[in-house]
Amino acid sequence: MKKFFFMATMCIAMLSLQPTGAYAQETNNQYKETLYKMLDKSGGLESVRLMIPQLVNMMKQQAASQPDSFWEDFTKRWTKQFIDKMVEGIAPIYQKHLTLKDLEDILAFYNTPVGKKLSASTPVMGKEAMRIGQQLGMEIGRQMQNEIANMVSK
Repeated sequence: MKKFFFMATMCIAMLSLQPTGAYAQETNNQYKETLYKMLDKSGGLESVRLMIPQLVNMMKQQAASQPDSFWEDFTKRWTKQFIDKMVEGIAPIYQKHLTLKDLEDILAFYNTPVGKKLSASTPVMGKEAMRIGQQLGMEIGRQMQNEIANMVSK
């Protein structure tokens, strides 16, 4: 939940960094479209597509009387809105580091067999890595607390 709110806050904050002018707008739109395709092909958007339904499931308790069709539409609408705003918000960050040509080359990679394999594996690997990160965080946290406690008690 914290991750969602952090991402949403970052997206909103980045909206103010948009280039101006007709050429910039056209170039910017092309960049955003290519960025969206690259994020989609890379598996990066899959996490968002999995996250929003989880949030909606928590919200269902507040309006349990609504039919399933309402929740399906609600989930689709908010998933699209979140992804659109996220791409809008992170585009300036990507533009600082990657050209449109870079994105196109990355997209071409994701259209290769190994790119498709990486894309399909990324969400699953991310989930598994997150579990390890959580375990390590707890383990290291305990060790750090013990070290500080030992230091203070001397």
